[in-house]
Amino acid sequence: MYAVIVKIKVQNKLAKNSIVLSLKQWSSYLFLSGNGLILRCFMERSENEIDIFHVFESKKSVEKTRKENSNQFWNEIKEMGGQVTRTEGQCEVEMTSDFKDFGINFK
Repeated sequence: MYAVIVKIKVQNKLAKNSIVLSLKQWSSYLFLSGNGLILRCFMERSENEIDIFHVFESKKSVEKTRKENSNQFWNEIKEMGGQVTRTEGQCEVEMTSDFKDFGINFK
């Protein structure tokens, strides 16, 4: 598996919320078989900052996603004055097999 952590800092809460909504519109596409996204988590850091944790099947899946749409998206945020940094690498994931304890419903 391959993880990508994206840290975003923008001018205000409205900009941050708009970015999150835009990213969530891609969810159904990214979670489709063949696109490789396994997990995405949005972590609020402050009113105008968010970290987004992605776990993909492979680095190849990440590169495909970047080429098809995400590079342009991140560049547009930077052009508007936002700060975007990425950290990535091979990863292992451990998780519970009993999600009902957390009130999580998976489709």
